[in-house]
Amino acid sequence: MRNINTILTGIILTAVAIQSGCTAPQRSGALTTHTFMTADSQQRDELWRACTETLRENRFKLDQVDQRAGVITTLPETSKQFFEFWRKDARTCHDFWESSLRTVRRSAKIEINFDSETDLTKACIQVNRERFATPERQFNNSIAALRVFRNELPSAQTGQPLTDADSYWIADGRDPAMENYLLNEIITRLGQ
Repeated sequence: MRNINTILTGIILTAVAIQSGCTAPQRSGALTTHTFMTADSQQRDELWRACTETLRENRFKLDQVDQRAGVITTLPETSKQFFEFWRKDARTCHDFWESSLRTVRRSAKIEINFDSETDLTKACIQVNRERFATPERQFNNSIAALRVFRNELPSAQTGQPLTDADSYWIADGRDPAMENYLLNEIITRLGQ
């Protein structure tokens, strides 16, 4: 029994040491784009279907789907927690642990532009991240910790009651790792 405890402790400490090496991914300003050869409207329709199916497969809910304007947008979705092994929206170690420890959401936008002179279609993928923020709540005693996630505790700054309207989302930039993942999924789906 003692050997098993020693082994389990070693595994846990090794996992913590490995995970502590996670650093925040670099967020570049360059857009994630790819140019597809689309000689006819059938190939452009296949590209459109590949984009919408890839977003749906990755659990994004489509919001705006305007093929004429070449724009697909999704509603913001709360990102993967550590126990949601079936979800794929936290692509880096840092993103995985961040979304497990705080509330993060992502939304996607794909713009598709066709150039009739060259028969090329350019797809631009953008995934935006947002972090949830709520005002600090006032704790007067230890029993108040039981009410921290409800609107019963007053604001620490003003002492006034808080409502859901006091919480907000903070834009946290783009997620290039998820953008590249979606692009590779679309390319794979098209067989290119």
